[in-house]
Amino acid sequence: MKKSLHILIIIFSLFLIGCGGKYDEKSEGIISYKVTYPKMDKSNFMFEFMPKEMELVFKEDKYITNLSAGMGLFKTSFLVDKKEQEFSQLVKLVDKKYILTLKDEKVEESLSNLPTFSIERTDETKKILNYDCKKAIITINNGSNDAFSVFYTDQINLETPNWCNQFKDIDGVMLEYQYEKYDVCMRFTATKITFKKINDSEFKVDKNYIPLSESDLDIEMQEIFDSFQ
Repeated sequence: MKKSLHILIIIFSLFLIGCGGKYDEKSEGIISYKVTYPKMDKSNFMFEFMPKEMELVFKEDKYITNLSAGMGLFKTSFLVDKKEQEFSQLVKLVDKKYILTLKDEKVEESLSNLPTFSIERTDETKKILNYDCKKAIITINNGSNDAFSVFYTDQINLETPNWCNQFKDIDGVMLEYQYEKYDVCMRFTATKITFKKINDSEFKVDKNYIPLSESDLDIEMQEIFDSFQ
């Protein structure tokens, strides 16, 4: 009887351990990207001050991207929470801190004000950091018909990572892609992926950030990026 009870205690303990703290090894971690500027003249004196790396920290249905420039004087982050249908952009410039938060239909409303992307999926694939990536060709519907390629993978467990941006029809984590805003074209290429437990504090927002409207934040960001050109 005692032996049977002991076995039951062990089984129950293992069950509790399995239910608490266990995580999918590919659902939490950090992706590091190299940032390049395909449309920027490298002789531009501000080129060296532009962000050269980006970090994407993810945990299940949340992620935050972090970019910094000017030796850390400028930092911008994008915080995404799929479960809450919430998107925030944080901007830090020296001692100024601003935040824009959009939720539910406001995210779609914001996207509707941006040029749309036409996505052509292809059969072409390539390996990035040993991950199988599919290729898609993106055409920007802005009159210029600018086109570029992106590579994305379904081997990382980040749920619908593009739901809040113009790549929303791509169901996968992009390990190589391009984005242009504030007259700056940036290309991101993954250089390292580390799977590990991520603390929830990574997604906490400092209360000292001042809320701004989308239009006011755009003005601030445009001024910042104009100074980098």
